[in-house]
Amino acid sequence: MKIRLNFLLILPIVAVLATNAAFWEFIYGPQVDQEPDGVKLYTYALFAASFGAMVLYGRYMEPMIRNWMWVVLAAIGGLMLESYADHSTWMVYPHVFSKLFMLLIMFGIYAFHRRFGLPSMGQVIGVLTFVLLANLLVFHRDSLSLSAFADNERGFGSSSAYLFVPIALYCLNRYLTHGGLLALGFFFFCLPLIIFLQHRSVWIATAVAIPLDLLLLRRTPGVRFSFPKLIMLVVLPGILGSLGATALVLNNPEVVNRLQASMDDMANADKQGTGSWRLKQLESYMPLVQERPLAGWRLEGFEVPMQFYDPSNDQPMWADRTGHHFHNFYLDRAFYFGIIGILMVLLVPIVRIVQRLFQRGPMRPDTALLIAYFGCLLVFSASYDWSTYHFGLLGLLLAALGEPEPRFLALPAEEEAKEEAAEEVEIVNKSYITV
Repeated sequence: MKIRLNFLLILPIVAVLATNAAFWEFIYGPQVDQEPDGVKLYTYALFAASFGAMVLYGRYMEPMIRNWMWVVLAAIGGLMLESYADHSTWMVYPHVFSKLFMLLIMFGIYAFHRRFGLPSMGQVIGVLTFVLLANLLVFHRDSLSLSAFADNERGFGSSSAYLFVPIALYCLNRYLTHGGLLALGFFFFCLPLIIFLQHRSVWIATAVAIPLDLLLLRRTPGVRFSFPKLIMLVVLPGILGSLGATALVLNNPEVVNRLQASMDDMANADKQGTGSWRLKQLESYMPLVQERPLAGWRLEGFEVPMQFYDPSNDQPMWADRTGHHFHNFYLDRAFYFGIIGILMVLLVPIVRIVQRLFQRGPMRPDTALLIAYFGCLLVFSASYDWSTYHFGLLGLLLAALGEPEPRFLALPAEEEAKEEAAEEVEIVNKSYITV
């Protein structure tokens, strides 16, 4: 009897996903307004574990990724020297240092899976789905009602709601590669749930991710956009959705008003809603970004007084020397580390994806999923800074891009040929029996 331990490969990425509130609320409860100190200590432990993985398995890295790792380590070393020279301590502001340490998590996940192979995406998605739904049912049942939707009561934060995007993509890919009404049904369960959680940035990210994923799936053997599948994927849900929307309008006009208000906020993002709020924050900090565009303010940025004021009372949005809490990944990196900071995170992944797209040959469905997820993350980044788990998923993407496409990608066609041959044999046998 052989005991398979392949499921252990999902533990590193699940450990990183556990930094999200959907996971740690089972320990600290939903009443916590800010990230608990225990989660911060846990994140520091992930930094240490990731550094250990980099040391142990660094020899398995691809040359481009290894060089990128040395650049990041050099940047961390330079920031430490700057801290010691100006403040006589090696890490004066952990808030600033953590923005570079997050990249260690990405390198750790990448190095681990380069050494031991990729995890089962189905198992990762299974754990993620169980945790998210359990959290909603245990801690946020009150938000799962039409009245809560009309009152704009969100059960999840944006980073937690965004985790439904890879679940939806996985179910879509599963349906297109293997068929099955269960996968299709759960895909159409995720989409209304994403809408119901009322994070417009997640809506836009999903609208970007799905077409991108479908485009990439054209390179996946076994995926056939047949007429019956398109009927199940487009026409049938469209009819049912229209009927459901009609019933919704007739019975719950306040819900429709809430949806209309959200659409108006997206259409007029520069004048109303959270889009206007983010635009004001961007305008407040752009003079500072333009003052130091190349390498940013770094540690001095933490000491800069708060530039963004609450439009409702004209008071600083946050207290000084607590970080500037940017709701924009690009603004965050540009303020602290300039253009170099943005390129330090995005340049190599974009180059690796472009290289993979120009390579001939098939693409795994999971690779298409991760590329589509990264593509919509670039859009999501205009509204929020990255969470810790985003760096973990980026490491998983890099590991998937570095893996040679396995032989099993050819199996769907081979299996289909075998099935056709078996059917021919069966027909011959029946004809022989009849004669």
